[in-house]
Amino acid sequence: MAGFDQQLHGYRQGHQLLSSTIRLPKPDQDLIDRLSDVAGPLSPGERFAPYLTLYPLPSETHYVVARTWQDFEAPRAGCVRTRSVLVPMIEWLEMQDVAAVVAVATEAGADQPAERRATAAVPILLPPVDPLQGTELIEAMFLEERAPIVVFDAEKPEPLALRLTTALWPGFRRIFSMSTFARSPRTIGRRSFDLVFASKEARSRFGEWTGRRIDGRKRGPARHPWSEPIIARVLSSPVPSLKSLDALGEMSSDGVGSESALRVSLLWDDLRRKLPSSPTAALGMLDIANTRKVRQVDLIRELEPALARSAALAAATMPAEDAWRYLGALVQKLEGLRPSMSVAKSIRTAAVKLAARHPAETVEMLSSLNVEPQRELLVSAAADGLARSLDLDVAELLSRLNGEDLLDLLFASAKLAEGTVGRLPVFSSALATALRTADDGVRAEARRRLLGLLVDEHHVDPARLLINDLDAGGLVKEAAHIHAVNGLSSPGIRSVLVERARAIHAEAVLRDAVSGMGASAGGDALVEATLRKTPADMDWLLTSPALKQDRRIELIRSLLAAATTLQLRSMLADRDTLTGTIGLLKATNGSDADLLSRIAYTVTVPRHDFVDLVVALLPNLKGDIGTELVGKAIELALTQEPDEVSSATINRLLSAAGSELNGGRAMRMGLQRGVSSAAASRNLVAFGRAPSAARGSLLAGIEEMAEAMTGRRQLDISTEAAEVAGKLLWDSRTVSANSLVRASAILLPFALGDRREAASPLIAAAFPPVYWELAKDSAFDLLNYIFVFLDWDKCKSARKRLADAFVHSEWRISDIAIAAVRADDPVRILGRIARERGGEEVLHGLIADLAQLPAEVRNPIQAALQELGLR
Repeated sequence: MAGFDQQLHGYRQGHQLLSSTIRLPKPDQDLIDRLSDVAGPLSPGERFAPYLTLYPLPSETHYVVARTWQDFEAPRAGCVRTRSVLVPMIEWLEMQDVAAVVAVATEAGADQPAERRATAAVPILLPPVDPLQGTELIEAMFLEERAPIVVFDAEKPEPLALRLTTALWPGFRRIFSMSTFARSPRTIGRRSFDLVFASKEARSRFGEWTGRRIDGRKRGPARHPWSEPIIARVLSSPVPSLKSLDALGEMSSDGVGSESALRVSLLWDDLRRKLPSSPTAALGMLDIANTRKVRQVDLIRELEPALARSAALAAATMPAEDAWRYLGALVQKLEGLRPSMSVAKSIRTAAVKLAARHPAETVEMLSSLNVEPQRELLVSAAADGLARSLDLDVAELLSRLNGEDLLDLLFASAKLAEGTVGRLPVFSSALATALRTADDGVRAEARRRLLGLLVDEHHVDPARLLINDLDAGGLVKEAAHIHAVNGLSSPGIRSVLVERARAIHAEAVLRDAVSGMGASAGGDALVEATLRKTPADMDWLLTSPALKQDRRIELIRSLLAAATTLQLRSMLADRDTLTGTIGLLKATNGSDADLLSRIAYTVTVPRHDFVDLVVALLPNLKGDIGTELVGKAIELALTQEPDEVSSATINRLLSAAGSELNGGRAMRMGLQRGVSSAAASRNLVAFGRAPSAARGSLLAGIEEMAEAMTGRRQLDISTEAAEVAGKLLWDSRTVSANSLVRASAILLPFALGDRREAASPLIAAAFPPVYWELAKDSAFDLLNYIFVFLDWDKCKSARKRLADAFVHSEWRISDIAIAAVRADDPVRILGRIARERGGEEVLHGLIADLAQLPAEVRNPIQAALQELGLR
């Protein structure tokens, strides 16, 4: 417990709040401020012992237990200090250890600031109080007309007050107010305190007191026969409490704090003691029972208690058959009279006990009892009695009854119905037989009283007879009931429900209802049983508001997993359905990943969604299907714009493809004429960053790259992409020298014809292989389209063409220098550049930028420049 809030009041330029652990509404605070001050004016030099004040706050959120001390250090006389403990009302009502709260208010003393404090763990035992000291007070509080009470000159008021307060029941304690010291009357609003203790000197201040006055020194015997049990429980019991007198629960339900609740309980207790010998006691008890809150019929005539006793005596002493005849005759003779509840109950109780003791004879007599006017009372009693002695033998006897008698018994006793239909499988066959011959009215009654028990596999036959009469609303209600009982675990019962739903075209209604119930395997199975592998049912799974998300996903998984390829395509043909389904399944989940892989492989998925799906599935893709999906995703990704598919995404796909990548096809798809320049540039950059396994496949397709780039008819890629293309071209020599030459032969005229900077890195890679071939004088026909050979030295023609193109372009001299070194002829190639107009100036710029060139070409270029006299 966190502890109770406190407030400390005392003198500070008047009596006021000194410290507090809680902020209260103004009416509550005003009351505490007032009641924490001294309880009436003190006489000069008067001293008093610390006293208690107990009262509820106006808001009724808290109850106050306050201890007040005389303050002798205050600058003026008559000042006090008061520590108020605020107990939440909900705790106060049921608190058994009131003294523990008083201890909290007392132990901190008059000076320590307010702080939250809990009560001690060990209960505080209150000392007993001399009964003679409290007898008159107890009688005045509980056995006389309600009025405020003042007790003068009590010897020990605090133990008496604490015992009295502790003993009160919640309704009384909630409104009770008390002070163990008062110099004048105390009030809350316009209401006087219920109890105050005052010194004899204060009598004069109570001159206008309209309540009860008690002399605390006076001793006398009890004046009321009910005083003794109250005094014993309040003043002598180790734990004071009046709840043990609450036989009727009057005090427990008392919401206004009326002492009449106690007096009614005492009266009931008094009559109960007289019951064995006094018929009038039974009448009194019946009168009390029937006049509580809900008003009952008038008491039965004076003869009725005797009739009740005679019914019990007959059931206890007569042979079973004779006892049943007696009870039947008794009820018949009371026909036309409405017996009191007491008599009817007594007769019924006797009949229940008789049936419980003699079940076989009761079953034999049932037909004679099942007639008016005995039917309503005795058949019901017989059924409850048989329920008490029910076993397999009794169930066998009951199953032999004719259908009408059997159903009447079951209708009359829910306990018997539950014990037989609900728990004994052998009984279901007899019930089904009885229902088959019953008319519509009886079947309707059976649905109302028995259908709720038919929930298991052995109930299928009788359940079908009743469920087949249900409309859609009744079917949903029954499904909800069975779901609550066992989660629709019975396959047979589920089948009956689905059959009825199909018969009345209520499958969707039943499905919606069950989907909204709590998750269960049986509920999922029923919903699944109503589903078909159609677009309509797939749409229902995705859009039904009755379906909880987890169940929606599980059912979608189940339906998709069981679908054939054709069914899958049909179910997901609608784009919204396809998108919604993909969105619900989790690519990171193993089983979902298999489903999504199957969807991607089988169903036409929009290209952007397909790429995203395959990327998400990458960690879980398997086998040939996985390879094919990655390949298709790469092809689709390469044709999309950079704002749709990032370079990182393509890199992930290339990494996943690895050595299985069709490099040539990737080159064609990613660089073909229909691909935008931005996408083609992105693709080349991604190819350049591909991991080694995929890179090897891309290098093997270098000719396809060359063909695709020239097929675009213009060099519209970024310089960065051109640099990657050049590097890929040059690196392809490690895979196939012939492919490098052929690709270079395709790219070189294309690059030579473009004067922009982007052609420069392509020249650096494509010129050297072609130059090599020319140097070997084994050039194939394709080279004749690149250069016009006017000299027997074909390399010379190539050098001239390169130099002429360079001086009219934006190409970087560094790339031309790299090409010269790679062609193994840097002196002649750079020398040809030097002879062009402005050539020497360009080469001097190259000298300045030598540090920016790759390490492997710096020395050859430097040597060539020196040989040319440019260093």
